[in-house]
Amino acid sequence: MKRALFLAALIILLAAPLASAGGVTYHPDRAAFREFLTSDSTYRVVGGNESWARGWAYYIDEKLDTIKGHGDGVLVLVGNVKNNRLMAEVWNRTGLPAEESFHPSVIILNDTVLITGSKDNIYLTELAFRELWNPPLSSVLLSSLLALAIVTVFLTALTRDGKHAGSFYLLTVSLFVLWYLTGQRPAPTEGFLHQFLQALSFTKGGPPESPLSVIMGLVFRVIPPIEENLVFIHWILVLLVISCSFCIAPRRFREMGFIIFGLTFVAPMFREEIGTISGGILGLASFIAAVAIISNVTFSPEKGKALAQTVILSAFTLLATAINPYLALTPLVFVLVFPKRYLRNYTYLALTALGVFLMYVYLGFPPHIPQGMDPNGPVMVRRFLLNSGLALATAGYAVTRREVKIKGQTAFFLLATAVYLPLSLFVPSLLPYCFVLLAGLVVRLLYGFTPGT
Repeated sequence: MKRALFLAALIILLAAPLASAGGVTYHPDRAAFREFLTSDSTYRVVGGNESWARGWAYYIDEKLDTIKGHGDGVLVLVGNVKNNRLMAEVWNRTGLPAEESFHPSVIILNDTVLITGSKDNIYLTELAFRELWNPPLSSVLLSSLLALAIVTVFLTALTRDGKHAGSFYLLTVSLFVLWYLTGQRPAPTEGFLHQFLQALSFTKGGPPESPLSVIMGLVFRVIPPIEENLVFIHWILVLLVISCSFCIAPRRFREMGFIIFGLTFVAPMFREEIGTISGGILGLASFIAAVAIISNVTFSPEKGKALAQTVILSAFTLLATAINPYLALTPLVFVLVFPKRYLRNYTYLALTALGVFLMYVYLGFPPHIPQGMDPNGPVMVRRFLLNSGLALATAGYAVTRREVKIKGQTAFFLLATAVYLPLSLFVPSLLPYCFVLLAGLVVRLLYGFTPGT
């Protein structure tokens, strides 16, 4: 049976009949909700008539589908008494004032379950379902095949030169697998859950509210919006970040990507940032892919090929900018460092600027645009500098041992770090990008220090 794999953990988790937990209220208690989840009853979900209620009903339906069968056994109503007619009809049976239906709660009646809340808080009821872990076989197979394909592609590329880059990449992947097997399962942040609800609303016909919500909404039209899939996608993006680390190392010394991996993942602050499910990991994966293109592509003199390369670079830059608008400064840094290819530079700037304009006009701005210095900005930057002590010491050693020419990719990493690190005082979410840029700069400095190069 579907429930067999998670019943033991669920019983331990829900053993105490709490009235509320994590901002979610249970009526009559949490034990009643546990009884519903562990029963053999079938279910049918009915959402309210607003897009956000229909979207959250979609999530509840797909989540329950991993442990129960569809049918007419238990009616699961999602929304509140204002937008869900069936909920309004049965609400008197709860013995609660109607205003309670606008608060995040799970209410168990004899043959009906109510998942209540408003557009601003119903996403908190995700906490009631988070520990149900029963990944569909299709999700396991698809994510495994995708991870294998990524490793195969990068390993093939890194072993092509006959050096040791492939071996270091396999070592890095082994550490990644060990982290996956022994680390805690990443959980979504509250801010991400809000955007998760916006994405579900968009999936069910609601208006776009941010670029990330649109991206996720399009994905949820193809795959079920359940935590299992979110976790698998998160780990795939982490694997892409790790793999692209080898592509921002110097072309003749790809094995130095292991140093980039070490300098970033050794920092507790960096691991904390990517250890939770948020839009940041998508932005980081897109950004490091763009940086990898900048670090490696020799833009073709053929106009058609050069245009294709520039379009791909712009696409990754736009995807990163969809998560953090300040990453739109990357093309300016690129043009300042590589000023001679006028047509390429103007095309990159124009495509990115046009894409950013259209994206924010039609899809909405990312949330939390700062109006001034973040109150936690100085503390976060100081913590970044402390976590980056090894990288800073290594960079200092490299520049004191010999003269280093600051040009090309080295200049790009230096200028990008000099731009984004001060901006982190206003936008601390830029700090994970600074970890990558600083590690890339250190490797370039060490590459310049290598005898015979």
